[in-house]
Amino acid sequence: MAARSGEFELIARHFAPIAGRDPAALSLRDDAAVFSSPAGCEVVVTTDALVAGVHFRGIDAPEKVAKKVLRVNLSDLAAMGARAGGVVLTTGYNRDLSEEWIERFAKGFGEDCAAHDVALLGGDTVSTPGPSFFSLTAFGYVPTGRALRRDQARPGDILAVTGTLGDSALGLEVLNGNLSVRDAEDADFLKNRYWLPQPRIKAGLACVDLNARIAAMDISDGLSGDCRKICIASGVGMEITRDAIPLSPAAKAVVDLEPGKWERILAGGDDYELLIAGQAQDIKALGETVTVIGKVTDEVGTVSLLGPDGKMAELAEGGFDHFR
Repeated sequence: MAARSGEFELIARHFAPIAGRDPAALSLRDDAAVFSSPAGCEVVVTTDALVAGVHFRGIDAPEKVAKKVLRVNLSDLAAMGARAGGVVLTTGYNRDLSEEWIERFAKGFGEDCAAHDVALLGGDTVSTPGPSFFSLTAFGYVPTGRALRRDQARPGDILAVTGTLGDSALGLEVLNGNLSVRDAEDADFLKNRYWLPQPRIKAGLACVDLNARIAAMDISDGLSGDCRKICIASGVGMEITRDAIPLSPAAKAVVDLEPGKWERILAGGDDYELLIAGQAQDIKALGETVTVIGKVTDEVGTVSLLGPDGKMAELAEGGFDHFR
């Protein structure tokens, strides 16, 4: 294997060209970036780390890993109703990775920054004998006082989600050989939903534009677990109708054959769709951007699931938890 360049050469060769899109990055030649928030806006900051073997598979293509690193953070900004600004990226490459792998990672990252109109403002590059890891901090902007928060749900609100749920969790099962999907197009769709989440930035901005009381978060750890986060923050409960949960044709084909896979739909995680609660007229104003799946109740901390048999049951906590 060819020798890998040093830290500063790697940065100059592969990441400085990405940072050149924004003068705030100072061409990555200084210790920090310098920028100001737009007038009338507050800064929203979020950070997420992805670790090989935990958040992505070590054999995944570096371009896909890079795009996921960016998109999961953009999803957090979307959940706050923020418009993306810049990002700071820390990369910890396993010492056995080739420079070609790093080059492909940087290429994918740069392509996605351009696609989402996001600037790379800086970061850090290290080598590790352990698994590769990537930590990204994203900055976004939201009109002052109008960030979407988890503590704004009230009993009587309508509960809705963007997109379709469960695709990513099922896609990971396909990739790991734990799920056989007969249709090759369905298999490819599910795998790509795992590799390439779609941050719902437009939906978050649409919620802010309503200038209404809206509670929101992104579904990263599974619907069953993430619902409780809004419930705890807002002091409410939720009632979800299972058959109202939007499924892609690929996911529907799976659960039609294996109803037990509903557990993965509800608790699998990595959806990166938005979970939104608000008054009926406000949710309706979002149009086809969202699908109504239930309502907010006054049963504090209780998330109930209405099954197809008409019976109500408390939804198990489920969801992904690093320390459980």
